[in-house]
Amino acid sequence: MKDKKHMVKIRKKRIKALKKQIEKHEDKIKTEKGRLDTTKDYWRKEIDSKFLRRIEEDEDFLDDLDNENYSEEK
Repeated sequence: MKDKKHMVKIRKKRIKALKKQIEKHEDKIKTEKGRLDTTKDYWRKEIDSKFLRRIEEDEDFLDDLDNENYSEEK
């Protein structure tokens, strides 16, 4: 039980941090001029491939735990 609580806490915290990071990247897309290694497409790709995918995985994990807990209560 302790491990599940800990994992839920970590996942929620990570989701919050990733959303904050997405905001930072979107600000960079709007304000910064692209460079050789960090173009605007690079920032967009990083948001799509890394952050959104990770958030989706974490939310799925939390949903699975909620469903598991719901079925255990019955």
